[in-house]
Amino acid sequence: MSQLSANNEQTHWIRPLPEQVVNKIAAGEVIERPAAVLKELVENSIDAGSDRIEIQVEKSGTSLIKIVDNGCGIPEEQIEIAFSRHATSKISVFKDLDYLGTYGFRGEALPSIASVSRMRMVSRPHTADSGMEIIYEGGVMQSLRPMAAAPGTTVEVENLFFNTPARRKFLKTETTEARYLSRFATALAIGRADIALSFSINNRKLFALPSKQSLLERITNVLGKGRKFIPIEGEDEFASVRGGAGLPDAAQHNRYGQFIFINGRYVQSPSLSHAFMSGYGELLPKGMFPVGALLITVNPSEIDVNVHPGKTEVRIAREREIHHLIHHLIAAALRQDGIIPLFDIAHRKPSSNDTTQSDRLSMPQNSSQAVIPGVYGRNPIDAGSLSDLYRPPDIALPSAEKPPVRVDHETGEVFNNSLPEIESLPHTPTDNTGTESSLGFRFVGRFADLYLLLQVREDLYIVDQHTAHERVLYEEMLTKIERGSVDGQSLLFPVQVELTPEQLSVFEESQEMLNRSGFTVSTFGGRMINIEAVPMVLSIKSPEKVILKIIDDLSSQRKAGQDLTKTMAQSIACRSAVMSGDRLNDQEAEHLLWALMQCKKPYSCPHGRPTFIKISKSDLNRQFGRE
Repeated sequence: MSQLSANNEQTHWIRPLPEQVVNKIAAGEVIERPAAVLKELVENSIDAGSDRIEIQVEKSGTSLIKIVDNGCGIPEEQIEIAFSRHATSKISVFKDLDYLGTYGFRGEALPSIASVSRMRMVSRPHTADSGMEIIYEGGVMQSLRPMAAAPGTTVEVENLFFNTPARRKFLKTETTEARYLSRFATALAIGRADIALSFSINNRKLFALPSKQSLLERITNVLGKGRKFIPIEGEDEFASVRGGAGLPDAAQHNRYGQFIFINGRYVQSPSLSHAFMSGYGELLPKGMFPVGALLITVNPSEIDVNVHPGKTEVRIAREREIHHLIHHLIAAALRQDGIIPLFDIAHRKPSSNDTTQSDRLSMPQNSSQAVIPGVYGRNPIDAGSLSDLYRPPDIALPSAEKPPVRVDHETGEVFNNSLPEIESLPHTPTDNTGTESSLGFRFVGRFADLYLLLQVREDLYIVDQHTAHERVLYEEMLTKIERGSVDGQSLLFPVQVELTPEQLSVFEESQEMLNRSGFTVSTFGGRMINIEAVPMVLSIKSPEKVILKIIDDLSSQRKAGQDLTKTMAQSIACRSAVMSGDRLNDQEAEHLLWALMQCKKPYSCPHGRPTFIKISKSDLNRQFGRE
């Protein structure tokens, strides 16, 4: 054989792939799991103008996914074309991609789904006397015939991935796939509150929602009728936002309860999700995520939805501005609503079978704001250490003639209040005999060397001394770090600490901030650092342990996109606050309570845990069967 013929035999010929192979490749991109089939088909129904959609699923979608709608239907002469690759009625020229007003636009979904399943469609336009039935199996048309049908379209997808065993093999368990299906159905329901939508899995109806609901009604119906959602609404020159945000006590350990939409399209956006969470500030404990939904409307030319075949990822031209808008809308809505933690005491007489209901915390269902009398100041006292914190305040308390203040217990913000319905309490001299103090409360005592008890009128407040002290120190430390005025305590002998490579990277990035926060630290060769001074409030702590803890805090919060100055203040405050078991005398307890009341946000510690809870006299009366 000649060298020429041998080379010819090794030639790799370029040729077009068969259409069935192309469709299967496309299916691997567009149809990754049953939930993707559900999403594509329901979005087609919405694009067809449906106001009623029914979804039925069996065996987590691999056995059957059925969608029934009352949309415009597909004409007889168009139904076969609908299964052609890149055939669509939603765009016609390239410029249409810049102004998309529909969910679908690529024309890939139907042929992709049909290539990996047995697919049946029956469709009838409202103007036609009958419909057409078309059946595909593995991408090959099996039949096409007229059929009596109601106006609209019915699509049945059976035996999904029967001819792509590798794809079917890598599906998750039925429970997991059912969770994905439910999440997409939930997202579709929230995104279109104007459409009646029902969703069933294995003949079990998960929801049946009426049409023309308000957005807040739809969010409440889908995400939990027992929860309260605060309305979110506002706009600027770049976007408008509306939706509902759950109270902090409804927060979850994951983002599964959070739904974000851009122009009606459910999307995954780490940036906007962060904006949603950051609006809660310190009301959310670390590792918790808010529940709720936001529908964001922007100019279609400002987004690119043609990023990923699944269309759940988008590029946003004004992402930073929208992030800012979401953050401030949620923060403002939470401030207006007003939250104070209460004991969950049942409104009935207790029985012998009752559990201890007073061990559970809940939030009130009304939006009234609580008033703590006698709180006038807005600035925390200068409490550089415990001894400083508990010395008598060197600033005069305002007189009783000044107006009382309103305290927003969700954000802890204190407002001067001139509303006529809020009355000032008389002030009496401070003493330690259980009488009412000049602060408007009576110190009752302490419990378990952790909780401080005080009475305001007929309400009993229980204060967590650690979280209260942490809040006081945090606000003071944050102010001092921003001003660069944190007092440091020099160590008798410098201490060297070896860091991991990741810790060293965080240290180098935050070294300037550490030195502004009362530390004197520097590199010492290799991965060693040298500590010469620590913040005054940490002077009795182990400098090695403190610096490692703070670096770890900075590392985790940096990954989460949190403000590092606040993280520094949080970390220092947490490690210098009084702990459970540190017994305070009466004077120390009263001054701690006074300092807490001077804070800008006395409601919670920087990590989101409440600083106090309230039990009213009427709650106790009900618990003891007196009402």
